[in-house]
Amino acid sequence: MSIYAKIENNIVTNIIVCEDSQIGTQNGHHVKVTDSSNEAAIGHEYDSIKNKFKGPQPYESWTLNEDTLVWEAPIAKPTEEGFYRWDEDSQEWVKVS
Repeated sequence: MSIYAKIENNIVTNIIVCEDSQIGTQNGHHVKVTDSSNEAAIGHEYDSIKNKFKGPQPYESWTLNEDTLVWEAPIAKPTEEGFYRWDEDSQEWVKVS
């Protein structure tokens, strides 16, 4: 089974899971979601030249990496074990306990 994104005007309008052999029976233009294409969700943009999906900007301070189409925080996420969330007001990663 594979994941496919239905694309209309470069926007993901639906996500389906099906066998590769079944995608031809679906109406519309579908793009296979792979590890290298980034995550796809309804409302994400699709760049057909890069074959990548781009989600919405998560925070005002984050910038888009034009090569990967991934939003990046102003400072790198800590590599120490644990869960972290971005705090936009303090512009830092906060460990969640």
